[in-house]
Amino acid sequence: MLGHYKAPLHRLFDPVARLLFRARLRPNHLTVAGLGVSIAAAYVFSMGRLRWGAVLLAVAGLFDFFDGAVARLAGSDSDYGAFLDSVVDRYSDLAVLLGILVYYETRGDTTGSIATMATLAGTFMVSYTKARAQSIGLRCEVGIMERPERLIALIAGATFLVLTPIMVLLAVLTNVTAVQRIIYTRRIARDLTLR
Repeated sequence: MLGHYKAPLHRLFDPVARLLFRARLRPNHLTVAGLGVSIAAAYVFSMGRLRWGAVLLAVAGLFDFFDGAVARLAGSDSDYGAFLDSVVDRYSDLAVLLGILVYYETRGDTTGSIATMATLAGTFMVSYTKARAQSIGLRCEVGIMERPERLIALIAGATFLVLTPIMVLLAVLTNVTAVQRIIYTRRIARDLTLR
């Protein structure tokens, strides 16, 4: 959903992207740095420092946002860069959710643990359904809970110390998004076959 606002946001933050580019930071540097910050956020979450985890997750999100902006300014968009960004995003998601899972496990919070595992499954199915649709030549960017929405929800939940309700919500909505993508891809593929 928030993906539709990416272009206006890029224009708004172009001055920052230019500064990063002038500092000789390249998109892949930012991508890998974002992964490092996500791993740090996961550790902080696992220790129960939710608000600090939210801060680090917000910083990781900025790295993820600016890697694409710098690539566009540098004219260095590449298939490999897009591939690396996608793979690193998955590792970042995995690290953060595992950190949150450890937090719930150490507290003996069964609801939180189950919701986090369901969110983990949904998160990967959202990504997988998109990748499989692309492998058959279809664009599949529909759904109510894509990565930006998930990050915002996690940051808000940790900041306001309402992480468990947010994890339950994410458990439902990530899997709903995966189902939306399955239905969408089926409809588009069927329409193409009928033509």
